Amino acid sequence: MIDALSLKPIQSLALGQLMQSKRLMLMLPRQEGKTELGVRMIRSCLDTKKESRACLFLAKNKDSAKRMAGEKFMRLFDKQYFEVNTAQTYNRANRSAVCWMESVDKDPDRIRGGTYFFIHWAEVAFSKLELGVKVQDVFDKVIQPTLRKTNGFAFLESTSNGKNGWWELWNDYQQYGFKRLCVPLSMMAELGLVERDEFDEIQSTTRRDVFRQEYECEFVSFTGAVYSEMNPEIHITNRIPAPESWQQICLSIDWGYTHATCVLFAYIRDGYICVFDEIYSPGLLLETVHAMIAERCDAWNISRVAAVADHEPKSIVELNNRGIPCGNATKNNVLGNRMQIKELFFRNRLLIHPRCTNLIRDLQSATWDSKKPEEIDYSMCSWGHFDAEAALRYLVREYSGFEAQRPTELPRSHDAVSAAAWKLEFMREGKVA
Repeated sequence: MIDALSLKPIQSLALGQLMQSKRLMLMLPRQEGKTELGVRMIRSCLDTKKESRACLFLAKNKDSAKRMAGEKFMRLFDKQYFEVNTAQTYNRANRSAVCWMESVDKDPDRIRGGTYFFIHWAEVAFSKLELGVKVQDVFDKVIQPTLRKTNGFAFLESTSNGKNGWWELWNDYQQYGFKRLCVPLSMMAELGLVERDEFDEIQSTTRRDVFRQEYECEFVSFTGAVYSEMNPEIHITNRIPAPESWQQICLSIDWGYTHATCVLFAYIRDGYICVFDEIYSPGLLLETVHAMIAERCDAWNISRVAAVADHEPKSIVELNNRGIPCGNATKNNVLGNRMQIKELFFRNRLLIHPRCTNLIRDLQSATWDSKKPEEIDYSMCSWGHFDAEAALRYLVREYSGFEAQRPTELPRSHDAVSAAAWKLEFMREGKVA
């Protein structure tokens, strides 16, 4: 058994949840003992002389596995009881009590098979998965089946790394039968587990986004963020007025079947692009897309609409035949198109309603590709594709200069006083220029 006196208080709390549920996802600040807890659990599993008991330690690559598990075994435990090499750690008194050290890079399917009592996947968010393999795929196809015979333990831990596969698994924890525990550094300081002076020192000497990710355990996308100008406190607001019946509504569509089809609903008023609703779903047929658009138009009392869509000639023709005027999106100079969006955010002229969750996710997650500086790193998109970001590009390219005028029977609607009153209706403290 693990010696409780050797554990930090948060490690003890995590161990209690792991023993109770057998499935635990853990996020702690750097150097607060996530990996060490798993290694201590492995050591406890291997500390048997009577039965075969196999464990598996997974990391992003083999060097990391050797360094993370091997080094901790050598540092924490008496070498006379355990043998540690580059491939495994085993109990000298019972070689069938063994922990294999493996990686998830290259081809995770190569580690399928086996029967394990305990699996520890370390720093899940930094796993180097290739060829479209997702974190969920590795758990479903590689990890979970190997625990079935033993009704064994699964321990997944990491700091965050943007909104990638770890973020998705973290949000879907109940679907996979996990408990989860997240304790940021600020909470540790409040509980007296970290000295306030130490907390203040770390916070004052660490870049804000790095501090939020590495110490506050927030899912932050900041390294090479494409839309770093987007400020959620300003640009994501539920105070966007509903469209009025006289307004021209702009639709932008990014088609997809394997990926999602995304439709954005927006209007332009007083120079502001207001994205107030979205449709987002994979596997949609054109008939379904049209029906969903018609349903939203009825719900919002929309009578005037114009659409622009990714190039699918038959679908565009069919939309026109069904009464939705639709043209081809201009797709040249994608980088310049993204610069338009960045400029709109910088000038506080692009506003998004919180109900547009997929658009917000895409914009917050999109990062530049280090190997292709003018392109997005699509490997960071574990949900398929940045379809909502593409739809926004079409919208901005085609409609950013378009603004419908209120009918003349309401002549005062565009005077200076009314325009200022409209801005104050949903913006706070003069944050919009």
